Amino acid sequence: MGLRERIWHRWLRRPYVLTKVFDTGSGEPVVLLHGLATSSQTWRPLIKPLQKRNWRIIAFDLLGFGVSPKPDWPDYDVHTHSRSVLASLERLKLSEPVTIVGHSMGCLVAAHIAATQPRLVKRLVLYEPPLYADLPEFAGHMKDRDRYFRLYERVAASPKLVLRSIRVMGLMATKLAGFSLTQDNWYAFERSLRNTIMRQRAYDDLRGITVPTQIIYGRLDLVVANKEVKKLFERNPHISFHAVNDVHGVSFWSGRFLANLLEKGRAEYTKN
Repeated sequence: MGLRERIWHRWLRRPYVLTKVFDTGSGEPVVLLHGLATSSQTWRPLIKPLQKRNWRIIAFDLLGFGVSPKPDWPDYDVHTHSRSVLASLERLKLSEPVTIVGHSMGCLVAAHIAATQPRLVKRLVLYEPPLYADLPEFAGHMKDRDRYFRLYERVAASPKLVLRSIRVMGLMATKLAGFSLTQDNWYAFERSLRNTIMRQRAYDDLRGITVPTQIIYGRLDLVVANKEVKKLFERNPHISFHAVNDVHGVSFWSGRFLANLLEKGRAEYTKN
């Protein structure tokens, strides 16, 4: 770490600016936030259909992933990730609120931004979010949460085994939801898994949110649990739920589904 970076980011706590991988089109701005251990490249199946419509499509690589900075000291919690996204958006000097689409961990970052900066966000689309709440009254949800957290903890505690497995899987791992995990981004991965996903605040961010929010799960998704999630937020009229036949990733089919959902939401928003 250079002296300037140490002073500006570590000592003065100034957020990192992310690398903007995609910025195409000139219409209504939509910001795409990818998931854990992936990059903006995972959004290509959504970007292609959106390019045929009137959207300005913006996608950043989140802190620690893709071609964005990979500092080896932050907590990589939702606050850290959100501040970097907000600092990156501020540089674009957008003149209107944005629609944010998140995938997996990117959903938690998107929800936190919308909850803390609602004037900046027009709409949320959360695709396959890992939403886990500590609510004993939802026994099924808690059971699934604990089971997934045990798995996540084993992964986070086993860097050599996980990285060796990824190397063996090779191209298959890359194609699976655009997954890319290396020694270079392991610290960001492990910290993000523990501090953004396992120690998340998404329930508090979403239960009272007033930004129109659509949550979509893949029926074949085995990476995140969704049992009773709909019940967690049934009292919030601003949240709606959808399902698509897909695994944990943005495929050709889910990309078209999300593009159509964005178009439909824009038409309803304009009408209202």
